[in-house]
Amino acid sequence: MAATIIDMARLAASSPATDPYPHVVCAETFTPGSCEAISAGFPATGFHYDVRMENSEGKKQYRAHNMQLVDGGTPVPGNIARLSGVWRRLLDEITGAGYRGVVQQLMGIDLTQAVLDIRLVRYDQDDWIEPHVDRPDKLVTHLFYLNERWQPEWSGALRLLRGPDIDDCAVEVFPRMGTSVLMARTQDAWHAVPPITGEHSRKLFLAHFVAPPAVRGAS
Repeated sequence: MAATIIDMARLAASSPATDPYPHVVCAETFTPGSCEAISAGFPATGFHYDVRMENSEGKKQYRAHNMQLVDGGTPVPGNIARLSGVWRRLLDEITGAGYRGVVQQLMGIDLTQAVLDIRLVRYDQDDWIEPHVDRPDKLVTHLFYLNERWQPEWSGALRLLRGPDIDDCAVEVFPRMGTSVLMARTQDAWHAVPPITGEHSRKLFLAHFVAPPAVRGAS
């Protein structure tokens, strides 16, 4: 039986924090020896460059490259076919009951009916995401960072904010390999990523636990 990629015990032992809103930072989310294969297997192609430079209808502005792997609980076969073996195993773990149980316990939120959205994300030079609060149906977000090294002068840290001002930062997390961040969605859960400086790529994947339409009252 292959070794797990996510260190579930270490993740489960992480300490939840409440400033500026409920979140968890785990500095070593992956099991020893798995990081090199994860880094090497990060896809080089298949991303869609998404750009929204106007804040219309309350939607956030951003620039980022995305590859959807699971959409509303449904796998995206064409993109999953691009993944290496280690990434397919990681996806199996993220969609499994054990991982869901750990996240539910850490965040104190009932996720039994939530569906998963999972995607790979790459921020290149000048890519960013403005201060925003996630949609109400996004119950919990888990971000996993994949860069083997990252210097503060490259910018691009995740900022957990006390409000809509990007400089009103309570917690700053740089995208170094193995670090992950869980965030509960609240009305005050402001967060942002300032623009990447220089020719660097900020790599991550994220999982959103999303309330299904029947639960959130959507049609």
